[in-house]
Amino acid sequence: MTELGLHSLAQTQTGQPHTAAQAGLKEWHRIVDALDWDRLPEILAEDVVFRNPATIEPYHGKETMVAILRTVFSILQDFTYLRHFDNESGSVLEFCARVGDESLFGVDLVEFDQEGKITDFMVMMRPASVVLTLSAEAGKRLAAGHASAE
Repeated sequence: MTELGLHSLAQTQTGQPHTAAQAGLKEWHRIVDALDWDRLPEILAEDVVFRNPATIEPYHGKETMVAILRTVFSILQDFTYLRHFDNESGSVLEFCARVGDESLFGVDLVEFDQEGKITDFMVMMRPASVVLTLSAEAGKRLAAGHASAE
């Protein structure tokens, strides 16, 4: 994604993603459906940027994104994509899930390069109370995993 600011009309119009982006999106859905996080690095650009709803600063790199998503999806229940909207280089994927007894809704904003690799992945979710619960639990699990790896 570009820096915050004005986008050209071409960037804001909807349409069919380019062929490589379509293939990348198809593989993303397969990975999420199968929880096949070991294959995720294959569709990530080396310098992928991951933006999550719990922090303002983005994360960089494949390993970090895989670790976060593996952890978050171990907490989420009944994750389902509902709708998607596309432009030439990416997609907005609307989803719902549960954290315990609480429902959450969100969108993934995914940008692909010309090779079909994810270059930028932003997650936005609501309600804030469930996002905070998810973030706290993911933080605990990531810290525990980091501590056991040392």
